[in-house]
Amino acid sequence: MGLRKKFSIFLGIFVAALLIPIILIFIFSFRSYTITNAKEKASIVANMVKDGLTTHMENGIMSTRNIFLAKVSKIDGVKNLKILRSANVDKQFGKAIESSFVLDNLEKEVLKKGISKTKIIEDPKSVNLKVVIPYTASSYDIPNCLKCHDAKEGEVLGAISMEFDITDIRTESLLIILKTVGAILLISLLGMSLVNIYTKKYIRFFEKMRFVLQKAYKGDYSQRVEQGISKELEGVSKWLNALMQKIEFNLNSINKNVEFFIDFKPSSNDPLLSVQELVDELASVYKLKHIIEKDKDRYQVYDRIVELLVKRFGIEEFIFYEINKERETREIYYKGNVKEICHIDTGELSMCRAYRVSEQILSDEYLDICSKVAKNKKIKYICLPMSVTENITILITFIPATKERKEYINHLLYKIKNYLNVSKTALETKILLEELKDLSMKDKLTNTYNRRYLDLFIKNSIPQALRSNIPYSLLMVDIDYFKMVNDSYGHDAGDIVIKELVNTIEEDIRSSDVIIRFGGEEFLVLLYNCTKNDAKEIAQKIRKDFKNKDINLGNIKINKTVSIGVSEFPKDTSYFWQAIKFADMALYRAKETGRDKVVVYDPSLFKKSDKY
Repeated sequence: MGLRKKFSIFLGIFVAALLIPIILIFIFSFRSYTITNAKEKASIVANMVKDGLTTHMENGIMSTRNIFLAKVSKIDGVKNLKILRSANVDKQFGKAIESSFVLDNLEKEVLKKGISKTKIIEDPKSVNLKVVIPYTASSYDIPNCLKCHDAKEGEVLGAISMEFDITDIRTESLLIILKTVGAILLISLLGMSLVNIYTKKYIRFFEKMRFVLQKAYKGDYSQRVEQGISKELEGVSKWLNALMQKIEFNLNSINKNVEFFIDFKPSSNDPLLSVQELVDELASVYKLKHIIEKDKDRYQVYDRIVELLVKRFGIEEFIFYEINKERETREIYYKGNVKEICHIDTGELSMCRAYRVSEQILSDEYLDICSKVAKNKKIKYICLPMSVTENITILITFIPATKERKEYINHLLYKIKNYLNVSKTALETKILLEELKDLSMKDKLTNTYNRRYLDLFIKNSIPQALRSNIPYSLLMVDIDYFKMVNDSYGHDAGDIVIKELVNTIEEDIRSSDVIIRFGGEEFLVLLYNCTKNDAKEIAQKIRKDFKNKDINLGNIKINKTVSIGVSEFPKDTSYFWQAIKFADMALYRAKETGRDKVVVYDPSLFKKSDKY
């Protein structure tokens, strides 16, 4: 229903509400006037009859009273005039013609109580007012009633009963009321027309303004109020349109500008609500940025990302990998409540599709997207890579159990990417700092790690290896009779021999493995994800390759041998320093039993030492 129609209905109701009380007031006023007028007329007739009958009684001509009463009955409007006598009067003077009249209840009540009474007798054709007025004895009347009547002061002697025809008055009243109502209606209709004509432009303006505001409430700020309706409303239209234009422009501008910072998919079509969601999302993302910038290393940042996925997004079915391009490894940093669906060996990074193409990978119902995943249509996965530096990439593999969970995670990917992207700068900074710190942990002669790095490695990497059940094999390598080189050819020659040993080890191990100069000519080699049997083969290769290498000392070439001890963590012991001790014990067993050999630690062959 339009505003204009509502306004017209309101005016109609208002006029009706005003007209009905006026009509009722007219009706009751005319009724009251008619009854009052009839009562006054009845009182006059009653006094006239009383005076006439008294005169007849004083003059002794009571026998002619009927003639007098007949004339009174002919007064205009008077009907059914009759004189009533009380029982005391009949007792004193005897019964008369009036004594035979049948009395109704109203007349009986008046004779009994001495109070005037009225009654309206109405039917569709006529309206009559019956009035009954009592005559009471009084010594103060002229003449004195008590002189003739044996009665007490105030006693009812009789009454006069008459009816007045007020049908004409009712008819005239109705005609007056109808004329009045007609006049009021005519004036009201004229007034309503004038009001409608005058308010038409305002109603039109407010209807358009309501439409614009309704659209704005639903998120559409493109609607405008029509201008030029009237001079009075021109300013309001201009201001409202300018406000809508400003809101629309600013909301669109905010959405476009924020797209440079984060990816955002609003859940509402209302731009204002979308901006609120956008600001909340942006605040949450940059709150994380502020926190991780103060974290001590990249592993603490990794912990933040894991915590975010678990607690904020309610995702636990994922594996967090760190990929090292230089070492060609993909190591598990965190493993949720899932089983690994693809395993990448060292040196096989190109087999990881997500890492190779640097794009998110989603499993398909029909196609085998990733060749490393078992050909099982029930396996659903989402791989999300992010290159942090040229060397380090993180990979989050989601492995949802159901289609619904996959859709849920896929719906949140853009939010997860926002948090990952904002974490990238902090991770780059921390990795750079770690690399700078790494330089302080390198041996200047061989460019291998020193003992300081070993302490840090044990602190950061070993707990992760224990969580992921990843084995490390340890090689303790020592050059046989190295002191003779220094004594015979000098310390520069000794440095050349040490470098050649490092070169040999690097040639025979993987980039994921670590060489640490443990002291002098002694080196500790950490073989990642390597069992003792495989480590023994690597150790034998190092021993043979170094033995067969001609070491050029300038004017002379020499050959040297090494002895190697092997242990495995955590198979031999869950204490890493003790695993180092076991490798060292195996090394010295090799020295004691002839040198130039590899000895693998076996608890049955060694007396187990205490915790190192």
